[in-house]
Amino acid sequence: MPTARLSSVSASSFKASSRKPRAPLAALAAATERVRAGTLSQEDAHHLFDELLGQAAIVPERGLNNFLAALARAPPSGACGDGPTLAVTLFNRMSRGAGARVVSPTLCTYSILMDCCCRAGRPDLVVAFFGRLIRLGLRLEIISFSNLLKGLCQAKCSNEALDMLLHRMPELDCAPHVVSYNIVINGCFKQGEVEKACNLYREMINLGVQPNVVTYSSFINALSKSGAMDKAEVVLRQMVDQGIAPNIITYTSLIHGYSTSGQLKAAVSIFKEMASAGVRPNSVTLNSFIDSLCKHRKTKEARDIFDSMAAKGHKPDIFSYSTMLNGYAKEGCFDDMTDLFNSMVRNGIVPDHHVFNILINAYAKRGLMDKAMHMFEVMRQQGVNPNVVDYGILLNGYCKIGRIAHGLSLFREMSLSGVKPTTIMYNIILDGLFRSGRSVSAKEKFDMMLESGIPVNVRTYNIVLCGLCKNNCTGEAMELFKKLRAMNVQIDVMILNTMISAMFKTRRIEEAKDLFATISAIRLVPSVVTYSVMMTNFIKEGLLADADDMFLEMEKAGCAPNSSLLNQVVRALLEKGAVVKAATYLAKLDAKQLSVEASTILLIVSLFSGEGKLREHIELLPVKYQPPESSTDN
Repeated sequence: MPTARLSSVSASSFKASSRKPRAPLAALAAATERVRAGTLSQEDAHHLFDELLGQAAIVPERGLNNFLAALARAPPSGACGDGPTLAVTLFNRMSRGAGARVVSPTLCTYSILMDCCCRAGRPDLVVAFFGRLIRLGLRLEIISFSNLLKGLCQAKCSNEALDMLLHRMPELDCAPHVVSYNIVINGCFKQGEVEKACNLYREMINLGVQPNVVTYSSFINALSKSGAMDKAEVVLRQMVDQGIAPNIITYTSLIHGYSTSGQLKAAVSIFKEMASAGVRPNSVTLNSFIDSLCKHRKTKEARDIFDSMAAKGHKPDIFSYSTMLNGYAKEGCFDDMTDLFNSMVRNGIVPDHHVFNILINAYAKRGLMDKAMHMFEVMRQQGVNPNVVDYGILLNGYCKIGRIAHGLSLFREMSLSGVKPTTIMYNIILDGLFRSGRSVSAKEKFDMMLESGIPVNVRTYNIVLCGLCKNNCTGEAMELFKKLRAMNVQIDVMILNTMISAMFKTRRIEEAKDLFATISAIRLVPSVVTYSVMMTNFIKEGLLADADDMFLEMEKAGCAPNSSLLNQVVRALLEKGAVVKAATYLAKLDAKQLSVEASTILLIVSLFSGEGKLREHIELLPVKYQPPESSTDN
C-alpha cells in the first residue's frame, strides 16, 4: 500500500498519490486552508503529520504556527469537533518523535499552544507549557503571561493569578498592561469574588494603568448578572464620562440584565440608545431582547425584531426560534406558533428536545392532548427520541383533563421504550389516579414505586395521604402517617394540613389540636391554609371561641389572613347561624380591602332573602351586605 503524499492535503482525503510530494510549507498551507473551511478531519490531520514526520525536509516554524493557530480558532464542525485539543495532540506527537526534522518551537508556538489549552478547558496544560517556556530559557512576553493568567483563572486559582499579575510579572521584567488586568478582573467576577475584582481595579488605577471598554464591560456584566442594575448604570455613566464608548458587549449585558430583572422599559431604552450610538446589535443582543419582549407578552414587537434579524445580517438560530415559539405558546397564539415552527423547518433549523417540549407543553397545558400527541409523533418521526420530560408533560396533561386511561397507557409505553420513570412521573400518575377515584390502582402504583427503588419525596407522601383521605380511606392515611412519624421521615406543612383535616373529619378533635401544636416543635411554620383548616373545623364543631383564639394566634404569629381564609370563615359561621360573628369577619374583609367571593355573596342571599332561614337576623349584617327583598328573584 503506497504512503499518502503531502500533496494530498489539498484533496478531500489523504489517499495515495503518484505526484511528487510538495514541500512541508506548501502542505501545511493547504491544510491550514482546509481547517479554516471546516473540512479537515482529525484523521486527515494525523495523516498529514505522518507524512511530515516521514520526510527528510524540516518542518518550518511559520507553517506549523499558522496551522496550529488555525486549529486553535476553528469552530466545531462536522469534520473536526475540537480543533484546540487536536492542535495540542499533534504538537505532542511531533515533539516526541520529530527530532531534528522540526525547527525548535518558539515563544509564538508555545503561546498558540497555551491559547489552545485555554480554549480546550485544560488549564493544567497551560501551566505545563508555561513551565516548559521557563525551562527553555525563551524570552517571556506579555502574550504568554496573558494565556497563563487565563489558564489560572479557568482553574479558579484567582490568588495565584493575582500573585502572577502583581508580583511575578514585574519580577520577570514584564510589566502588566490593561489586558492582563482585565483577564484577572473577569476571572474574579466569574468566581464570585467581587471584592477582589474591585480591589484589583483600584490597584490598577494606582499603578497608572487606565481601564478600557473591556474593563468597564466586565463590571457591568457582573453587576447585570447579579441584578444590581442601578450600580451597572453608575459604572456605565462613569465609563462614558471617561470618554470610553460602550461596545456591543456592554449594551448586551445591560439589555440582558434589565430583561431578566423584569425592567422592560429600561431594556428598550438601552436598545434604542445602542442604535443611536451606531452600535449594531449581534445575534446575542437580539435574542436577549426578543426573550425580554416575549416574557412581557409582547410577541408582536418580538416578532418584528425577529423578522429584522435576517435583514441585519443575523440569521435566526435555534435559540431565536425557541424563544419566539415559547412566547407564542405562553400567549396561546397557536396558529403563529405552528407557522413559525414550519418556517423553522423550511429554513433548515433542526428542532431539538427543547423546541418540541415547548410545543407539546403548550398544547398539553390547554388540554389539547390530541395536538400534543401529534407533535409528539412528529418529534419521533424526526429522529428525536422522547425523554422523561416529554412523557411527563403528556402524562400531566392527560391526568389534568381526567383521561387517566390514556395516561396509564403512556406510562406503560414509556417503561417499555426504556425510559425509566422518575419520582415526578410517579407523583403525576398517583395524583391522577386518586383524583379520578381509582384509589386501589393508586395504592398499587405506590407499592410499585417503592419496589422499583424510585425515591419517594415529601410531595409523594402528601399526594398519597391527601388521596386516601379524599377517597374515604382516612384510616389507611392515619396508619401511613404514623409510620412516617415513627421512621422520622421529613414532612412538611402541607402533609400536616392534610392530616389535621382528616382528624377533624373523623372527629378526632383533640388529636388535631395536638398535631397543630407539634408544628412549631418540629421547626415548621403554620401556613394560612393551616389556620383556615383549624378555624373552619372549630366552627363546624361549634367551638367558636377556639376559632377566634386561632385567628388571634395567627395574627400574633405574623401570618396575614388572606381573602380565601376570611371568606371560608364567614361561610362557616353563616352556615352555623353565627350571624354576629360572621358580620365581624365580613368587617375584617372590608378593613383589609379584600374581596368577598361570589360563593359568599350567594350564601348571604340564600340565607337572608325571602324565605331564607336567617331572614329575621338580616339587620345584624353590615348594611352593604343586606340583600333586598327582590334578591331571591334575581
